[in-house]
Order: sequence, then C-alpha cells, then structure tokens
Amino acid sequence: MRSCWRSAVATRSSSISRPRPIGDARWRRAELGAQPDLTAYRLFHGDAEGAPGLAIDRYAEVVVVHADSAAVLERWLPEIREDLRDFASAYVKVHPRRASRLTGQDMQQAAPAAPLWGLGVHDVEAIEGGVRYLVRPDAGLSVGLFLDMRDVRAWLRGNARGLSVLNLFAYTCSFGVSASLGGARRVLNLDLSRAYLEWGKHNYRLNRLTLDERDFVYGDAFDWLGRFARRGERFDLVIVDPPSFSSSPFSVTRDYPRLAEAAARVVAPTGILLAATNHAGTSDERFEAWLQNGLTRAGRHGQLAQRWHEPSADFPLAPGRTHPYLKVRALVLD
Repeated sequence: MRSCWRSAVATRSSSISRPRPIGDARWRRAELGAQPDLTAYRLFHGDAEGAPGLAIDRYAEVVVVHADSAAVLERWLPEIREDLRDFASAYVKVHPRRASRLTGQDMQQAAPAAPLWGLGVHDVEAIEGGVRYLVRPDAGLSVGLFLDMRDVRAWLRGNARGLSVLNLFAYTCSFGVSASLGGARRVLNLDLSRAYLEWGKHNYRLNRLTLDERDFVYGDAFDWLGRFARRGERFDLVIVDPPSFSSSPFSVTRDYPRLAEAAARVVAPTGILLAATNHAGTSDERFEAWLQNGLTRAGRHGQLAQRWHEPSADFPLAPGRTHPYLKVRALVLD
C-alpha cells in the first residue's frame, strides 16, 4: 500500500488550489499509514473534517465508505472516486436510522455486496498493532472490526496476563483475541450470534491462538450473567460493550444500569469491570451515573483505573460537539 501514500502526498499538493476534505484527511493520516503494523484505521471522519454524515475506513487495500444517507453519498461520490482511486476496492454502506429493522432487500440496498469499484473481496486481513483480524467488506453494515476501540484492544494486550476474562457482546471476538494475546489465563466469549462467534474463531486462528470450543458461548448476556452469579463463578475481568441499537429488546439508555449491576456481580474481588458505550447522545456524566447506579445495586464499589474515548488521530472531535461519542471505563471493584 505504499503507493497509496505517495498518492496522498500528490493529492495534498493538488488541493492547495481548492478544498479537498478527503485528500487533506489522507495527508493528515500519513503517519498512521506509514506504520507497518497498522493497516486498519479511519481514513476520513467527515463530521469533523468537512463532510458531515460521511466516514471512510481503511482495511489494508480496501476502503469502506459509510454515509448517513444516499444524498450524502451522491454529494461526495466524485471526490471519493478521485481521492481514493489508488485503493484496490471500495464498498459502500448507507446507514439508516433504524438499521435493526431492515429487511433482507433493504439491507442489500443499504450495503451492496458488490464493490463500488475494483474486484469483489469477501475476506480482508487487517492488521492493528501487529494483531490480525478478518474483515468482510461485503458483510452488511458492520464489517467485523470497530476501529474506534484500537486503544482499548492495546490496553487489553498489556494488562490481561494471568486473568480470567468474560467478554460479553463479543461480536467477532477482537477483545478476546487481544486479551488472549496479552496472556489471559482464560477468555470466555459470549454473543447472541453464532455466525459472529464463528467469525471470532477465525480471528483466533489468524493469530495462532489455542481455540477451545467451550470458550465461544451462544446466548443472552443477562441469562448467562444470572447463571454465573447463581453458580458463584467469578471473573477477573468482565467486558461489557453492548450495541447501541439492536434487534433485541435491550435498550442502552434504559437497561445499562441493570447490565452493569449483573456484570458487577460476577467480577471477582479486586477485579475489573470494563464498560463501554458508543451511544452518541449519552454524555460522560450520564454514562458514569449508569455505572454507579449498577454498582450500587450490586453492592460493589469501583475505582476508576482507565478511561478512553475514540482515538483523536483518526476520530477527531466534530466542531460543536460537547463530548466524544465513545465512552469506555475500566473500574477496579472491591
């Protein structure tokens, strides 16, 4: 992909005469692009970089374009084609307000399986901090790796040694992979999608990790947290990262305190609750109140060990926003 960054420099020089938000953003990320152990990051964050409602992610030689509407995509399509033409393939995702309610036909229109240009690509191997992840650009609206969690995955690799870990809402198990690579004694990945758990197993294999089928559990988080609590089973680290919008009855704004309570009940003494939400309408203060509410109901006390927001290098804060959209806390419980 070195040719991409030569093109980025050329794009920058040609943009002096007229604004080119996407080309300029590529130039600002040249340092990220030069890292040999990083081929997955946000290439363009339009809300903060001159194109509200548009975002572009890089996964090795493939770009994935996210638009809030077909009108936004149409507005920026000429610049996308011009400024990203050196990437081998591009895919488009048009995100509706209620993605969980999409029918199969609606999903095909929102996230076409065919690329915008280039050859069709089903599997892409992306690298982050030297860790390999399987990304599927043609797999609906979510392609397998949430790039804004890069710093949290790095923290897990550096802090999980010897721990037992429960990874709730595991998705494709990137947190599980990170904790395992960090030397965790055991990681149990739990999700309500068998397909995502199988995807997670691919990620384990990509990184040559020992794979135990018993550590990939299909089921509901509340159901399993109740089982663990009744059995007296505890974990040194419990990861809670529920989707903001889901086809399940779970609602982040209504149910997060209850989730934090259930998770806190299975955290071992002096263990860690790692809790996250990407709900943009929730402030840091409100999120922390949810966590405090849950801990109080569980009879636990927590001390803040670490906090994260989206990485500023490729997720700059949009003008006028009072708080980042991603909130992550690591709390040490008594």
